[in-house]
Amino acid sequence: MEENIDEIRLKDVILKMVYFKNLLKSKFIFIIGFTFLFGFLGVIYSILKTQSYTAELTFVVDESQESSSSLGAVSGIASQFGLNLGGSSNGTFSQANIQELLISKRVVHQAILQNGTINDKDDLLINHFLDINDYRLSWQDEMEDFSFPPKISDFTFQHDSIINIVYTDLVNNSISTILEDESNIFKISCTSSDEKFAKLLTESLAQKLEEYYTKFQTAKSESTLSLLSFRADSVLNELKTAEYRYASHKDSNFGVQRAKGLLDEIRLKRDVQILNIMYGEIVKNLELSKFTLINNKPLLNIIDTPRLPLIGNKISAVKAFILFSILGVFIVCFFLIFRQVITDELK
Repeated sequence: MEENIDEIRLKDVILKMVYFKNLLKSKFIFIIGFTFLFGFLGVIYSILKTQSYTAELTFVVDESQESSSSLGAVSGIASQFGLNLGGSSNGTFSQANIQELLISKRVVHQAILQNGTINDKDDLLINHFLDINDYRLSWQDEMEDFSFPPKISDFTFQHDSIINIVYTDLVNNSISTILEDESNIFKISCTSSDEKFAKLLTESLAQKLEEYYTKFQTAKSESTLSLLSFRADSVLNELKTAEYRYASHKDSNFGVQRAKGLLDEIRLKRDVQILNIMYGEIVKNLELSKFTLINNKPLLNIIDTPRLPLIGNKISAVKAFILFSILGVFIVCFFLIFRQVITDELK
């Protein structure tokens, strides 16, 4: 019984397929016409579509930020003096967070506020963006000769509003990031109708990400370095003063053997020795702090940078005709079959 049901079902499927094939065959002229119509729409689309360029930059993240065992041992000794030689903070700059940081407002804002030369005009990238995308033309009735000043301190409420509009446009339509899971390689892509702008913005994003990381990663080390430098100068001045007092005391009491004078000499000599030991330890930790600061740089190891001329993204008329024609065939066939199924069900 089950075999008969399976045979009936298979037979029904085959009959349906033959039925739909005959249906499409009877509508062959209509399908061809609709296909050519879609093909011509594709040609029109390729003509009207603005030429765009994509700049790509690839890099890897240097995760070997942990101090060596020898440095860790010395840092432990330095901590006994209340000193922090700095350390890594890999959690903040994990691979999952790098992609979010690249399209964060902090990084993108700083990137588009960098200067760049396009068409022999040196200006902020955001001003170039407004010109390339004809924002000024759409705003000319409300604002005349609007541009961003070189200094952020000169920004007005209007500037802050527009930079947020530009940020949203870039993140939604131009900037994209990809992380290759197997190789841990990051890729930054920027698309624009101006290839020079796409290249400059891509490089600026990578630069600002590295600067932000460096500032964050080395903040503790720089603070420690500044403190140690100040302390070294202070102890050195105290040491010089103590040495001068000790020498003056020896000169004034030369040839005199008094118990009080001998006691003062012992105390002054002890002060000089203590300050010498303190100064030596501070100088040693100062050099270690400098080494730690250098060891924490940099984050990004650039693999490939965008080079001009960039490859355009505009689709050719022939390719657009073929792709739209194929799409038209699928649409019209689906429409005819779906309409026939509805008609048969309503009978």
